[in-house]
Amino acid sequence: MAMQTSGGVMADINITPLVDVMLVLLIIFMVAAPVMEKERAKKELDENRDKQQRLVALNLPALDNSGATAAQQPKTLTLKVTSSLVVSFENKEIANCSAHANATDKTQWQPCFDQVERAVRDSAEARDGGVIVDADPQAKFGFIVGVMHRLHRANIEKVSMFPRNAT
Repeated sequence: MAMQTSGGVMADINITPLVDVMLVLLIIFMVAAPVMEKERAKKELDENRDKQQRLVALNLPALDNSGATAAQQPKTLTLKVTSSLVVSFENKEIANCSAHANATDKTQWQPCFDQVERAVRDSAEARDGGVIVDADPQAKFGFIVGVMHRLHRANIEKVSMFPRNAT
């Protein structure tokens, strides 16, 4: 049982080393491509920084060289609400809802809201400069919201709250 072998040259190509080399190259390119892209983007950003800054739209106020002073700026007025629901506008009492301080129905506060709206609607300074609501932290939240709603109905566009800590 002797086997005969031909002593000739093998004609098949071994592609295993070729595949190994190609996979290594693929991995190298997959790792290098993001790094190269990041560097390119950084370089482009540095080169175009001035151009990008010029593309930002700014809405800056114009300088008035006529000598305008702070006294000509509209004054922001203060509307104060105490914990007993007494409302004063610029240190002048305009509404007193202390009789309805424990009310749960907002309809009982409507006369006070009407008084607030009338007092603020007559003030041109309030429309121009706005109103700051200085409400006591113990005051009813619903009452304060109602007062602010009436300020908006009186065409006061700038309404803000004065921050105070509860004591």
